[in-house]
Amino acid sequence: MSAAERPIASSSTSAVAAEGLEGAATAAATLDRSVSAEYTTGRRFRTFDSLIEVPAFRWYLLSMMGNWSAQQMQNVVRGLLAYQLTDSFAALGGVALANAVPRLFLALVGGVLADRASRRRVLQVGQCASAIITAAIAVLIFTDRLRVEHLYAAAVLQGIAMSFSMPARQAMIPEIVGEERLTNAIGLNASGMNTMRLLAPATAGFMVAIFGFGIVYALMAALFTLAVVGMFRVPANPTAQSASATSPVLRKRRGAGTRGGIKDMQEGFRYLGRNRILLMLLSVHLFVVVLSLTFQRLAPGFVSEVLASNDDQAAWRLGVILTVMGGGALIGSLAIASIPNRGRGRLLIGSIAVFGIALLGFAISQNYWVSIGIVFILGLGQAGRQSLSQILIQSHTENEYRGRVSSIMMMEMGFESFGTFAISLVAVAFGAQVAFGGVAVALLLLALIVAVFLPAYRRLD
Repeated sequence: MSAAERPIASSSTSAVAAEGLEGAATAAATLDRSVSAEYTTGRRFRTFDSLIEVPAFRWYLLSMMGNWSAQQMQNVVRGLLAYQLTDSFAALGGVALANAVPRLFLALVGGVLADRASRRRVLQVGQCASAIITAAIAVLIFTDRLRVEHLYAAAVLQGIAMSFSMPARQAMIPEIVGEERLTNAIGLNASGMNTMRLLAPATAGFMVAIFGFGIVYALMAALFTLAVVGMFRVPANPTAQSASATSPVLRKRRGAGTRGGIKDMQEGFRYLGRNRILLMLLSVHLFVVVLSLTFQRLAPGFVSEVLASNDDQAAWRLGVILTVMGGGALIGSLAIASIPNRGRGRLLIGSIAVFGIALLGFAISQNYWVSIGIVFILGLGQAGRQSLSQILIQSHTENEYRGRVSSIMMMEMGFESFGTFAISLVAVAFGAQVAFGGVAVALLLLALIVAVFLPAYRRLD
C-alpha cells in the first residue's frame, strides 16, 4: 500500500469504528427507553419488582430492617426516658438537639467519604458504633447509674455515627438497583422502614411497661449488631442490575476519590449551584423536614401531657399511636412503590398538605381514640412526603455526587432538631397543643406557597 493510500484506509477504519460506537450507543439508549417505557406505562403490577429482580437489594433491605427496628424503638424509648427523668419538654428537645449538632459539622465529611469509599463499609462502621452506644446505656440502666446527662452524651455520639453512615445509606440504593427502579426501590425501602414503625414502637412501649428500659436498650444493641452482619451479603461496591447500570453516571464514581476532601466538598456545592432543580428540591425539603419531624420528636411529651394520666399509660398509648401511624405510612409507601414515574411533584405537594391537615386535627383532639384515627392519616402523609422527597432528589442527582447531596439532606435534618428545640420551648410556654397546631398551620402554608409560586416543582415527574 502506498503512502498516499494509508490515510484513506485509516480514515475508513475510523469511520467503521465510529459507526460501531454509535450503533452501540443507540442500542443502549433504545434499551434504556424500553425499560423506562415499561415502568412509565405501568403495564404490570410491579410493587415488589426491585426485591424480585435485584438480589443485593433484598439483602440490603433485610439488613436495614434490623437497623430501622432499633432506631424506631429508640425514638420511643429515648424520648420517653428523657421526659420521665426530667418531666420537661425542654429535655426532649435538648436530646434531639444534641443528636443534631454533630450532623451540622460532620455530615459533609460523611458525604465525601460516601463518594470516595465503599458505602457499605461506611454504613457498617456507623451501625457498629450505634450498637456499642446503646449497649453502654443498657449497662448504665441495669446498674442504676443512668442520668439524663448520659442520654445527652449518647445522642451526641450517635449523631457523629449517623453523620457518616446515613449519607452512605441513602446513596446506596440507586447504586444497587439503577435509575429506572429508583421509585420502586425507595418506595419499598420506605415500606420496610414503616413496617418497623408499625411494629417497633408498640413493642418498645409494651416492653418498657412490662420489663423496663434496660431490656429494650439491650434489644436495640442486638438489632444493630444483626444489621451489621446482614449487610455483609450486599456487595461492597455493587453494580446496579438494570439497563442504566452501564450509563456514564454510574461508571463515573469508580474514578472518584482522586482529589482532596475539601475540594470534593467545594465541587459538591458547585454542582448544587449548577443544578437549579436539585437546589429547589433541597430548599423545600429543608422547610418540610424542620416542620414535619417535630411530631415524632415531641410525641412522647404530647401523649404524656394530653392523652395519658400516668407514666405506664403514656408508654402503652405512645406505642399504640406510633404503631397506627406506622400502619398508615406502610400503606402509603407501598402505594408510592407501585406508581409510575410521573406526577410525583404534585403528589409530594399533596402529601405535605395531608400531613398538615392531619397534624392540625391531632393537635386539636384531646380524645385518645379520635387521635388514633387521625394518626393513621398522618402516617399516609408522612410516607408520601418522605419517599417522594428522596425519590425526586436522588433522581436529579448524578451518582458521583449522591453521597455529598445525601449529606446535605443530613444537615437539613440537623437543622430540624434546632426547630424541634424551639418548638419544645413553645410547648413549655403555651402547651403541646398550641405548639403542634402552629406547626400544622405552617406546613399547610408551605404546601400552598409551593403549589402557587413554584410551577416547576408541580411539573416534576
